[in-house]
Order: sequence, then structure tokens, then C-alpha cells
Amino acid sequence: MTTAELPPEPKVRRRWIGWVIALGALVVLLVVGFFVGENVARGVATDRIHDELVTAFALEADHPMDIDLGGGSLLLQAASGTVDAVDVAIDGVPLGDLTGDITLAATGIPLDTTKPLDTLAATATVDEANVQQLRDYLSGVELDSITLGDGVIDVATTVDAVFLTVPVSAEIEPTAQNGDILFTPKSVTVNGAVVSIDEILAGPLASVASKFLGAQSFCVAEYLPAAITLDDVTVTSDDLVLSFVGDDVALGGSGLSTKGTCG
Repeated sequence: MTTAELPPEPKVRRRWIGWVIALGALVVLLVVGFFVGENVARGVATDRIHDELVTAFALEADHPMDIDLGGGSLLLQAASGTVDAVDVAIDGVPLGDLTGDITLAATGIPLDTTKPLDTLAATATVDEANVQQLRDYLSGVELDSITLGDGVIDVATTVDAVFLTVPVSAEIEPTAQNGDILFTPKSVTVNGAVVSIDEILAGPLASVASKFLGAQSFCVAEYLPAAITLDDVTVTSDDLVLSFVGDDVALGGSGLSTKGTCG
């Protein structure tokens, strides 16, 4: 065979260049497909979480939520069988007489919904204006004012004693107890002077004071999924904050679809 009969070298080069172009196009398509799939997966997951929480908190179907699926690829997490973390913020959640803003944080969410999450925590924040709705649970008498203080709820009323009208106020500490928020008086002030609770209950105002100073409670568990338990109650100058925890919570279990009870 002579040199003139050999295949022209430019055709080989063109064939090689064609393979490189084709491979590059395939890589681009795979990358684009991955990100399209990632966006679709996040959209589906977000919709599913929204629908589950609408049911869990008895919300309107279009109730807005801020759902954060975290960083990293959701598809790669799903391939391992577990989603790393989900954070959700929901404003305006009805809790019986209250309305609060709820945040939820879950980690280690298995795709098998019969298996429990690694952790689940929730917080409900109720502002001072909404705390006014608790007046019937804070005291057994009509209150003139309710304000939030440092760790306590300050309440005030006036008491008619013989020919006098006596101003009475109390600091009430809220605590968590078996699904209830328990409101317990810690101190009482009568006409500007601090008086011990035992002393006032033994005095001439005892009949009224017993209603004013008796511990009261509000069952919050019956308005929330049974899977989360009231763990702590704190008071700031602006908000009443309820903290909840969940143990062995499975997304497909009954704990998120049924309401809790108070003990």
C-alpha cells in the first residue's frame, strides 16, 4: 500500500473531536438533568411537608410556611435513605384561645416513614397581645391588666373590701406540667405592699384572694400533635415561649395526625 492510499489524517482528527464534543454535551446534559431533578425533588418534598403539617396543625390548605430543606443535594441524601435536616416556620397557628408562631426543627428524617426521626423539636411563640386571651386561665377573678415580665406574667385587679377599693397585683410563673401550662402565683402586692401569699389567704381578703391566687392551668396539648410534648415554658418581656420535644416520631405514624391530651 502506498502512502497515497492511507486514510487522510484530518478525518481521524475530526472523528476524535466529534467524540469529545459528544462527551462534553453528555456531561452538560447530565449536569442539567441533575439540577432539574434536584429542583423537582425539593419541590415535591416541600409540598409533602406542607401538606403533612397542614393536617397536623389543622390549618387551611394554603396556609403559608417557610420550609428549609438545608444545604447539599437532596437527591444524594435521599439515595442514602435519610434527609439530613428540615426546618419549618409557620406563623399564626391556632392553639385554642391562643395564636402563636411555630418553628420546627427535625434531623435524620428517614424516607421510610415508619421509622422515627433522629430528633424533633418545636417552639411556639405567643406575643403579649395574644397572652391577653389567657385571662380566664390566669386567675379566678376578672383582671384589669396582664403584662409580661422577666420570667413571670404580671396580673392586676382591684378588690372591694368594706368601703375601700384595694389594688392587688401578682407575679405568676408559668410551667409545663403533663401537657398543661400551669400558672402559679409567686408573689402578691396589696395596695403597694408585698404580702406573703399565706398571709393574704389567712386575712380578711381570703375569700377573694383564694380565687385570685389559686393555681390555674391551660391545656395546650389538645391543640397540637400527640407526637410532641410540652417540655418548657418561659417568659420574656415580649413573648410567652412554649418549647416542645418529640421522641420516636415517625412521619407515617399516628403521632402527627392525632391531637395530644393533658394528664
